[in-house]
Amino acid sequence: MKKTIALACALTAVASMAFAAPVQLKVSTVLVESDPVYKGLELFRDNVKKRTNGDVEVQIFPSSQLGSDEDVIEQARLGTNVGVITDSGRLSAYNKDFGIFAGPYFIRSTDEIEKVVNTPTYKELAAKLQPQGLRLLSFNWFQGERHLFTKIPATKPADLTGVRIRSMGNPVANATMTCLGGKPVTSPWAEAYQSLENNVYDAVEVHYSAALGASIPEVTKYLEKTGHFFLMTGLLISQKWFDSLSTDYQKIIDEEAHNGARHTMELNIAKAEEFEKELVAKGLTISQIDKQAFIDACKDVYKDLGYAELKARIDKELGR
Repeated sequence: MKKTIALACALTAVASMAFAAPVQLKVSTVLVESDPVYKGLELFRDNVKKRTNGDVEVQIFPSSQLGSDEDVIEQARLGTNVGVITDSGRLSAYNKDFGIFAGPYFIRSTDEIEKVVNTPTYKELAAKLQPQGLRLLSFNWFQGERHLFTKIPATKPADLTGVRIRSMGNPVANATMTCLGGKPVTSPWAEAYQSLENNVYDAVEVHYSAALGASIPEVTKYLEKTGHFFLMTGLLISQKWFDSLSTDYQKIIDEEAHNGARHTMELNIAKAEEFEKELVAKGLTISQIDKQAFIDACKDVYKDLGYAELKARIDKELGR
């Protein structure tokens, strides 16, 4: 009888393991399914599933279906099985120094992106997010250079005086919109099209793929290639959820997050010229700007925000 009971228990345990639901991670992005970021997330999802034999299942939610980035981040802090592709400006709310990575003209080429995430300073700042309940899996999700999309032509900062530019609302973003010559107006990206159409603001700053995904050429007329941001974003998840995984699965999640990010970067670099041609074909006129004037206008932002010493340290690590 005892042997029969033991065998029954063993079979029940095996059956339970066989039919156990996979561990799920729900990843949010404000971007649409055609965006290279979504393609990178698909690679992340597929590789995680393959390498964990289906034990870890990544679900992707485009177009802010899980809510705003801020809402998802707060859910992650509470230990919920969610993640979000977000920028350093939002992360600066949890570690002020992280905002430096969103500074104007901080990154000067795509080659510097991988170098930055391997600097001791970056690793130190990323680690400081963990006590806040957050884990940054990767921060090399390059989405492209960010430029200005305006209703009026502008060749220099003075031309943007009084022009209302949509801003993400964090101190670095607001300071950058100001040094570029405009007046920052905080607004969710999901409302960009409607806000431009209804004259809530006059311009947005964004990268090509997102501009196309949100049909920005329909509500603006000019493209100023300021290149003020090389947009680096990261895949942010719950530290508590991450800690619940086995060491092997943690390693897989980390590695595949970086692989997905690299795929996104490669796609955006390869498609930049194609995206620009598509924007022009949709009616945008490219303004002939004095880019150095914009760079010079933003040179004091780091000092004004208290980042001068930190920037000097990272510049040294990058060999500038």
